[in-house]
Amino acid sequence: MAGSVLFPDGTQMRSETAFAPWNIAGTPARPQDGRFGEDLKAVEAVAPQTLPPYDVLVFPVVDWHDCFQRPQHLSLKFAQRGHRVFYFSTGFFAEHCECEMGANPVAPGVYWVRLPGSVSPPDLYLDIPNDVQLAAMENGIRKLRREHHIGATLSIVDYPFWQPLVRQLCNNVTIYDCMDNYSSFANAGRPARELESKMAADADLLVCSSEHLRGRMRARGYDSILIRNAVDANHFAAPPAQLALEPNGRTAGYWGVTAEWTDIELLAYAARSLPDVRFVLVGEVVRIDVSELKKLPNVFLTGEVPYSRLPAYLHAFDVCLLPYRICDYALASDPVKVWEYMAAGKPVIAVRFPEIERLDAFVTLTSTRDEFVEGIRAALDGKDRAREGVRREFARENTWSRRCAELRESAAPLFPKVSVIVLAHNQRTFTEVCLASLEEFSRWPNLEIVAVDNASTDGTVEFLKSWAAERSYAKTVFSPVNSGFSAGNNLGARAATGDYLVFLNNDTFVTDGWIGDLLAHFRSDPKLGLLGPVTNSSGNESVIPIEYPDMETMAVEARRYTRIRHGRRTEPGVLHLFCAMVPRRVWEEVGELDEGFGRGLFEDDDYTNRVRAAGYQAECAEDVFIHHHQSASFGALPQEEYDELFAANRKYYESKWGPWRPPVYRKEMQDKCSLSSSR
Repeated sequence: MAGSVLFPDGTQMRSETAFAPWNIAGTPARPQDGRFGEDLKAVEAVAPQTLPPYDVLVFPVVDWHDCFQRPQHLSLKFAQRGHRVFYFSTGFFAEHCECEMGANPVAPGVYWVRLPGSVSPPDLYLDIPNDVQLAAMENGIRKLRREHHIGATLSIVDYPFWQPLVRQLCNNVTIYDCMDNYSSFANAGRPARELESKMAADADLLVCSSEHLRGRMRARGYDSILIRNAVDANHFAAPPAQLALEPNGRTAGYWGVTAEWTDIELLAYAARSLPDVRFVLVGEVVRIDVSELKKLPNVFLTGEVPYSRLPAYLHAFDVCLLPYRICDYALASDPVKVWEYMAAGKPVIAVRFPEIERLDAFVTLTSTRDEFVEGIRAALDGKDRAREGVRREFARENTWSRRCAELRESAAPLFPKVSVIVLAHNQRTFTEVCLASLEEFSRWPNLEIVAVDNASTDGTVEFLKSWAAERSYAKTVFSPVNSGFSAGNNLGARAATGDYLVFLNNDTFVTDGWIGDLLAHFRSDPKLGLLGPVTNSSGNESVIPIEYPDMETMAVEARRYTRIRHGRRTEPGVLHLFCAMVPRRVWEEVGELDEGFGRGLFEDDDYTNRVRAAGYQAECAEDVFIHHHQSASFGALPQEEYDELFAANRKYYESKWGPWRPPVYRKEMQDKCSLSSSR
C-alpha cells in the first residue's frame, strides 16, 4: 500500500512498504522478524524479555567434515552455551553454478555454510582473494545475516586467508585463534606467508595455542593470550563395545596427519627394533614418503578414520606415540592427540621438545632413538601403569568445555555493556518509533535502554511504564519537571550502568548494528573520547548528501554509503548530541553535561570542547548512519522564544570558551545548499 505519513513535526514521508516507521494510520509500528507489524500493542505481548547472545562465525582452516580438531570442538561448546555458530566451508562455489549457499545444520546450534567465490573461486590455502571474489563472499555473508537475523557476531578466524573478508564485517568482534605456524608447512601458500601479520594486527583479541606461538607473535610486536588445546574426555575415557583391532597386548599406536613433521625414520627404527610390536598409524598421509614404513611387516597404515571411531582404535593401543620431527611445526604445536591419549589413561612416548616438556609428569619424554624404543618397551612391560590415573585426571581437567569458557571469558570485555539514554518530552510518537528501532536494529547482546521522561503530558509516561515493565534490559526515569536537555540526560546517565553511554534523541531512527560499529572505533583508538554518526540532518559536518522517501530505502542508501567507508572517521568542529557515544571512564573524567544551558542549545559545543580539553578526540564515524528528524522539540518553539534562548545560551557558552564559531557543512553539502538557494 502506498501513501504518505504525517510526522509529528508536520513533515511528510512517503510510505510504500510495511517497513516504514509509521503505518498509514499514523500510529507507530514495532519491528518484528525484520519487518514492522501493523499495531504496536499487538506485538508488545510477544516482545523478547531478554536479549539474545552474540552469534559466532567460524572461519576455519579445516572443513567441518575433515579431521575433527580445535575449530569444530570449540564450535560445539559455543553452541552448547546458547550461541548460534555458523561454520564456513573451506571451499567456495562458483556463482554460475546452481549451488545454494544455505546454512546446513551439522550439530545442535551449529550450521555449515558454503560461501560463493565468484565465477572462479579461490583456493583457501594458496590464494589471496581478489576484489571480485571478496565481493562475492561479502554478498554471501550479508545474505546469511538477513536470512538468519544475525546480530552482533564474534568471528573466530583460524587461518589468515580470511583476513580481507573479516576486516570488512560490521557489528563484529574478531579473534585470531593462532593454532599453528602455518608458514612452516611445506605447502604454505600466500595467505600463510603474506596475511598473518595483517590478521594479527586486525584482531581484537589474539589467541595462541602454545607458548612457542605466543613468543613468535611477541617477537613480531603482537600481544596474545594462551589458550591451549584440550580433549573431549568423555569421548575417549571408556572403551567402546567393539575395538577396531584385535587386542594383542603389544600394539603401539599413533594418529593424526602423517606429514613432514612426522619422523618416519624414527618410526621405522622403532618398528625394526621391536619386531614383535604392532605399529598402527591412523590418519591421512600427505606430502611425505612412507614407502619405508610400508615395507615393514609389523607396521599398518589405516588411512583417515572418522573422529567417532577413534576411541575404538585408542583402546586397542597399549602404548601411544608422538614421533615428531623437531621442526618449526612441532615446536609450535600443542598436540591434541596427546590430550586424547591421556583421556584413556594410555602411556605416551614422545619426542622431547619445549612445548611438551611441561607434561613430564604424565608423558615419557625421549631425546634419542634408543630412548624412544626403550620407552615403548618399558610401557608395554607395565612399568608406566602407576601414572594411568593421573593422566585421566589431568585430561578431565583440560576439556574443550573449559577452553571454551576461557575463550568466552576473554571475549567478554569485547562486548561491553552499552547504555542508550533516550530523553523524551512529549512527542510520544517519536519516542515509540525510536525505541522500536533500537530494539530491532541495535542487535547488541549487552544493551541497556534508559528512557528518561521530562514531564510529558501526552501519554508518554504511561507508555514508557508499560514498555519497560516487559523488558529486562529497560529502565525508566521520570522527572517531575521539564529539567532541560542537559539535566534530563544527566538523570539518565546516573541511572545507567553501562561501560559506554549513548545519548540518543527521541527523534532518531537507528540502523542495523550501529552500536557494534561505533564500539569498533573505540577498540582501535584508546584516545577516542566522543563519537557520533553521520546523518541526514544535524546542521554541521556530520550531515551527508543522502535522500530517501522511507526508512526501508534509508537502510539501503545508508548501507551503500557506510560500507565503503568502513573504519573511517572525520573530525567535525562540534559533535552534536542527537547521537553520541562516550566511554564511562571519559564521562566520569570530563563530568556531566552543563545544566547551566537550561532547556538546551550549545551544550553540544560545550561538551565537545571539554572532551578535547581533557586530551581525547571527538570524531564522527563515517561508517555509522543514524536518521535524525532534528529539532522535534526545539523546532516547535515560537521563533521569538527560540531566538531568546539561543542568545542567552550563546552568551553563557562564550563566557566559558570565547567567541562561538558557527557550525559548517562538509563541502558536498555546501554545494548542495548553494544550488538549492539559487533555485
